[in-house]
Amino acid sequence: MNADRVRALVAKDWIELRRNRQTLLPIVMLPIVFALVLPATLIAATRQPDALARLDFLTSYLDGLPAGVAADPTRAVVQYFMAPVFLMIPIVVATVLATAAFVGEKERDTLEGLLFTPLTDRELVIGKILVSWVPAVGVTWLSTAVYALVVNGLARPWQHGWAFPNGTWLVLALVIAPLVSFFAIGCIVLISHRASTLQGAQAVAGLLVLPVIVLIVSQAAGALAFDGGVVIGVGVAALVGDLAVFHLAVRRFDRDRVVTRL
Repeated sequence: MNADRVRALVAKDWIELRRNRQTLLPIVMLPIVFALVLPATLIAATRQPDALARLDFLTSYLDGLPAGVAADPTRAVVQYFMAPVFLMIPIVVATVLATAAFVGEKERDTLEGLLFTPLTDRELVIGKILVSWVPAVGVTWLSTAVYALVVNGLARPWQHGWAFPNGTWLVLALVIAPLVSFFAIGCIVLISHRASTLQGAQAVAGLLVLPVIVLIVSQAAGALAFDGGVVIGVGVAALVGDLAVFHLAVRRFDRDRVVTRL
């Protein structure tokens, strides 16, 4: 594999993505909502018993937690409830960037020229994955840092005998987020051969958030708590999924077949 050719492809696509405001808007707005607005609102609600009582999903969630955790609603929301919600960031950012990088080439009529470059199929797939994966991970890590500042500024965990970020959140940000974003991008690579428009690809890519929504709903219903065991399970599943989709993406990518569908 020629690393210089891969870097050139990544640099080219990043320049094109920076010019696309429709792509940049959700990437900017998502961290603001999930790392700043939502946690600040929930932390404020946990400090007011009347407001907390009106949030049925939080009260049912707290009822399903161990007594030691449920006794501190702020900690329960910050450390447990927000964990699967935060996974929306790497998945959504990755899918938005990946659909723009792969299917966007078709809409711009630049894919055919790219396919006739000296890039091998493997280099092309890896380059396109990195175009989306690196920013998705970077945005997630930046969002985690902002979230930690919000938590420590508003919840002041050190005053109540707990710290943030804890081990679970560090694993979530440093390991799980890169894995799930890679999986999302790999899935986009697999469907990009058949998708003819950016909107069509994004509609299919929306299905990738369903597992996260299931985790969020399960937590809200009190069926589970996003603790270390769940994090390990999600990590193993994401790793296996990454290996599978990457193998399939490289194996099934055929530039001759792609050209015939343009």
